[in-house]
Amino acid sequence: MNTLIPATMVLSLSLAPMQAVEVPALPENVAKLFQMEEDVSNHQILVFTASWCPACVQMKNNEFPALRDKNWEIGESKASHIRLIDVDQHAGLTDKYNVQSLPTLILVIDGKEVSRSGSLSAYGIAEMFYNRK
Repeated sequence: MNTLIPATMVLSLSLAPMQAVEVPALPENVAKLFQMEEDVSNHQILVFTASWCPACVQMKNNEFPALRDKNWEIGESKASHIRLIDVDQHAGLTDKYNVQSLPTLILVIDGKEVSRSGSLSAYGIAEMFYNRK
């Protein structure tokens, strides 16, 4: 059902004062996950992704900025906290880790797979990185 809204009503709504919305602070247990207090130098999350994967692009655009704001290194480097692996360019690694869907996140500690998951929030990624999931 289509409903027409009078132009005067639209104009009055558009001129209505905006109310500020207060964003609550992160709960303490969440904030602690982003602090790198323990030795996690041997932890790395491998993110198998592709440019044509909508869920991968969404995770990169929506979740990675929060991690970068907390000084996490995200990139193709083997030294990154989160190593991005394009499945189209790295078929050998994709086969080695038996990646069947995208995105796939794999926590590697001391070179061994510890856990894996699909797309996660920034909090979920931090939780996985600290091996608390």
